[in-house]
Amino acid sequence: MPVHARAPRPEDGPAAPTGEPAAAERVRIAVEQNYAVVWRFLRRLGVPADQADDAAHLTFARVLARDSVVREGSERAYLMRAAFHVSLELKRRHRRESSREAGVDGDALPASEPGPEEALAKRRDRELLDRALSALTPDLRAVLTLFELEGMTFTEIAEVLELPRGTVASRLRRARESFAQAVQRLRRGDGP
Repeated sequence: MPVHARAPRPEDGPAAPTGEPAAAERVRIAVEQNYAVVWRFLRRLGVPADQADDAAHLTFARVLARDSVVREGSERAYLMRAAFHVSLELKRRHRRESSREAGVDGDALPASEPGPEEALAKRRDRELLDRALSALTPDLRAVLTLFELEGMTFTEIAEVLELPRGTVASRLRRARESFAQAVQRLRRGDGP
């Protein structure tokens, strides 16, 4: 009895790529290389720590779903743009849910036990950073975070946020001024 090769089935997965990596593989590599950057960016945009992993996964799922439109070499910019939009959606959802729940604050959980002095100082610095960033508008916050914390260039930020370079520069200037004022208010105890 002759042995017949069976027809490929969907559960077998895609055939091994030949030559250049497929678009999906290229995006998957970009995801692996940029997970930490996207997670930090989401946190700095105000996504709570307990939601940051889910938000990062949602970001990656969206990018992978649209892998055919991601230009080669623009994977990081596309990921950051998707993360920015995910953070805005989560903020809108949180505002809607908060207005329904009226007064229930899930973020007001007791803090964990303090560690050594250095860890405590770092935590306070991060809290100050998060509170000062929360005083900025989402547009200013995104530009400041991408430039100062993620080290992206004006050109990369312009691509991520789909803005002209000049707008990025002016928003960065305004963001730095607003951030400095917020830090001063917080250190004085005036609140954001």
